[in-house]
Amino acid sequence: MRRKAGSVSRAKTGGAVSVVEVERARARAPSDPFRHLFAVGEAVAGLLHPYAEVVIHDLRNGRIVRIWNSFSDRQAGDLSNLKEAEAAFPRDQRVLGPYDKALNSEGRTKSITAALRDDHDELFGFLCINLDVSLLDRAASMLSMFASSEMKRPEPIYRNDMKQHINYLVRDYSLKVNRPINNLTKEQRMELVSLVDRDGLFQARNSVKLVATAMKISRASVYNLLAEANKLPAANAQGAGGKKRLNGHTTRGAESP
Repeated sequence: MRRKAGSVSRAKTGGAVSVVEVERARARAPSDPFRHLFAVGEAVAGLLHPYAEVVIHDLRNGRIVRIWNSFSDRQAGDLSNLKEAEAAFPRDQRVLGPYDKALNSEGRTKSITAALRDDHDELFGFLCINLDVSLLDRAASMLSMFASSEMKRPEPIYRNDMKQHINYLVRDYSLKVNRPINNLTKEQRMELVSLVDRDGLFQARNSVKLVATAMKISRASVYNLLAEANKLPAANAQGAGGKKRLNGHTTRGAESP
């Protein structure tokens, strides 16, 4: 009997150890495939609070598992309404977006969706982040409104302001050729000086200095560029034998001021 009892005891002990190990293994195994994402969702929502809504969807039952910073009147347990969303995720795609979504009220979100797949690469859920950019849109619209003019510049006013006239002409040329003023080629500088001359701006007092300042070159360079431009056939046809009057000076070739 003692031997039998001992055998039974050892059997029970061995059996008990086996059961404990099994239970420990089960405890270590993740029962919820979304659990490891809860900290991620909370971190993103906390960083971008209150402008980022973070949602985890379970495609197995079609419901929301967890949601943070909800501004879409949804809560955990609600239907996801994502029946056709799986078609947007082929097996080789992990992320969809960013893309726009309209809010219930006026505004929009910039959203992105990550596919959640199991060890067999089967899609079982979505992690969605919806960033409310309505405030940024309004700020951008306000800045654009302040920066832009609602009407064209008044011609009579700016034409009587020689400095403004020259600055506008130089800026418009820079935009036309899509190059900053200090990076213009020599040919482009010659063309620009010819445009200034064609508008008769060199007849005004201190015009050469104003043109030089606007073009970020020296006054001597303005004279030299105009002299070279006058040698061109088109300029000679307009410019009385290649001679121009600049503030009382006649230019021929590369004459200095």
